[in-house]
Amino acid sequence: MIEPAYMASTAYDLYYLVNGERYFRRSASHGVALIDAGRDSAIAWRNEAGEAGRQLWTDIVSVNMPEADGKDAVDKCRIDFRGGRFLLVTNAGIDGKVDRARRPVYRNFIRALHERLADAPEGVIRFTAGVSPTYRKAMLALGVITALLFVVTPAVLVVDLHEWQAIGPLTAGATFIWPFWKKIGTNRPHDYDPHHPPAI
Repeated sequence: MIEPAYMASTAYDLYYLVNGERYFRRSASHGVALIDAGRDSAIAWRNEAGEAGRQLWTDIVSVNMPEADGKDAVDKCRIDFRGGRFLLVTNAGIDGKVDRARRPVYRNFIRALHERLADAPEGVIRFTAGVSPTYRKAMLALGVITALLFVVTPAVLVVDLHEWQAIGPLTAGATFIWPFWKKIGTNRPHDYDPHHPPAI
């Protein structure tokens, strides 16, 4: 394929996962590029053998950015394409943990990606932050169950039955549950304006 003369590519040294991959040790590939080439503008990703995949910007149907819930949380951006394929780009290192050296690279990638997609016709690309509604429902159900087991039950033992030794489990349960509920609240699904992507 002959590349157009006006093609420009900006490369980002970031790790990624494709489709059903879940662990970086299964995909140690890194290198994502935004290619400006008019109608052939695309996002591409590489592995050791060279370019591993490429999708036109016009194939993008959604961009999702789960909210990070701590200074050591891994930031990630999921880009869904027509046909069910997706690319997950992250600031993590090969071990899947946050890599502080990649944070500015990731920020630059997110800004550049949104600058290119922000002017797409309304409704063509959906920009969402937080987890999916289905995942949130599962988190809420798990949160309710754990709260009943580890907070409500010890509280009933202390208040109604005067079982004072349940104060320890009550305190431990509340300490354990609070960050989980905070994460549920932080990651509520919502749309955002691509001109103002979520803070990264």
